[in-house]
Amino acid sequence: APTVESLKEGVEVTLKQLSAAFERNRLMEIMPAVGDKLDPMKHQAVAVVPADQEANTVVNVLQKGYMIADRLLRPAIVTAAQAK
Repeated sequence: APTVESLKEGVEVTLKQLSAAFERNRLMEIMPAVGDKLDPMKHQAVAVVPADQEANTVVNVLQKGYMIADRLLRPAIVTAAQAK
């Protein structure tokens, strides 16, 4: 029977292979940091919320996005700070 350790190793190997395939095909993650300026070409704001940061900056990432080379595959879904 497979041990927890051997299952963990198998998952890690699979993840490494997947990451390598993504890199080879120039698939990149879009994961903006809190406070990053909202980029309408890469981010989709689904809500504007009161926050102690500059307006139109990322408050929370609900779902990361992806790009293939320089083409948008899926925008990052975020909430943005509203103007004070």
